[in-house]
Amino acid sequence: MGLFNMLSQQNSIKDSILPVAAKNEILNGRLPRLNTDSIFLKSGEYCVYIDKAILTIDKTKKIYHHTGSSYKGLLGNPVRYGTGHSHEYKEPYQYKGILYITNKRVIFQAKENAFEKMHTKLTSIEPYSNAVILQYGDKTYQLIVADGNVVNRALHLLN
Repeated sequence: MGLFNMLSQQNSIKDSILPVAAKNEILNGRLPRLNTDSIFLKSGEYCVYIDKAILTIDKTKKIYHHTGSSYKGLLGNPVRYGTGHSHEYKEPYQYKGILYITNKRVIFQAKENAFEKMHTKLTSIEPYSNAVILQYGDKTYQLIVADGNVVNRALHLLN
């Protein structure tokens, strides 16, 4: 089990805001039209999915370790000797927001790390029971959602 799977199990979306009728429509192969005043829709655009989401970003951290000692040399200048090495690791950061899917775009509305992507740029999608990974070119978005299969189904119906 990978780190993303463990995080998505620990931080699941328990209270979905997607109406049950809209979820059932998507799972039955039909796209609902949801009302929203939180995002600006373009001409001919309509919203098919709204729900809470958590964007997970793995940031690389670096720790430097030094072992050795120092002493005062000539003229009071410090002389240091020893060895050192660095260690890198990834630390997950999470950003809560709202995920919108329209017939033209995927929008993650949040205070930090918000994004908006056109469906035509979607390269791949990997659904989980409570998460989804969206890839746009070389950029990957790991989102914890109430039901990744609903997001997957909605995006497949749109493409």
